Amino acid sequence: MKAVGITRTGGPEVLGLLDLPEPDQDGLVIQVAAAAVNPVDLATRSGLIPTALPAVLGWDLAGTVAHAPEGSGFTVGDRVMATTAQLGTGVGSMSEYVRFDPAYVVRVPDALSLTDAAALPLAGVTAVQALRRTPDRTGRRVLLVGAQGSLGGQLALRLLDEPATRTDLLVRPDDGDTWRELRAGRPGEGAVLTDPAVAEAKAYDVVVDAGGAPDLIEAVCPGGMFLTLTPFSAPDPARRPDVEFTLHGVQLNRDDLAEVADRAARDAGLRQRTTILPFADAHEAHRRLEAGGFRGKFVLVP
Repeated sequence: MKAVGITRTGGPEVLGLLDLPEPDQDGLVIQVAAAAVNPVDLATRSGLIPTALPAVLGWDLAGTVAHAPEGSGFTVGDRVMATTAQLGTGVGSMSEYVRFDPAYVVRVPDALSLTDAAALPLAGVTAVQALRRTPDRTGRRVLLVGAQGSLGGQLALRLLDEPATRTDLLVRPDDGDTWRELRAGRPGEGAVLTDPAVAEAKAYDVVVDAGGAPDLIEAVCPGGMFLTLTPFSAPDPARRPDVEFTLHGVQLNRDDLAEVADRAARDAGLRQRTTILPFADAHEAHRRLEAGGFRGKFVLVP
């Protein structure tokens, strides 16, 4: 079978198609229809995040069950989705077939295509878990940095559905009008900002950084929280000892994944805009993501 992987680290050119044996049918085996590209894949490929080599890349997938062991809760042909947490499990999703623990796999709702489903798991579950780590947001003021990204978009739309929370979104200037339109149809209050300099100092109860803006720890009020999702651009916590600093990393959780799938099935706004490329063009997806300015999600298909 074919899989997108690396035998050495470096630029997008080190990506290639590996020829691997199909997984043994002693577990749940998924025939992959689509696998999304996430920033963590770029960091793994470049060597910024170490991993054992050779490695199959990818965290997110959607497909159909090709083999279902007794007691797994699935049957052959079920449409399913998962995030494999490749760095922890060693299982990459960018492969024609993936054997994965059924405890972390969920069915895809009928309202979602498999390509839509493949774009959701990592960003959606990270958003759910990150918001769970913040204090009660009722009546509070929140600043979300990087709403234009895949993860930021999931966070933004969830926050904007909270009518008792005032959420200001900080986005790139060319995304300002888009987000003003999106937030107009949601019940939550708040503004769309396009310049970090206009974020008020010590004005926010919670700042969630999905865009890599460590200096905005100064926007947190004393006793508030700065929650970052960008470990390579996190601030020094000693800079603001009066602020609770939290670095969040995603955890595999079937219930959270099911909630992401069900909510996206009901709310089309939570579905990512996808650009579909074949496995053989994975290097092009990485190149375009690294160049910046891309909107949406690259989804690779076998």
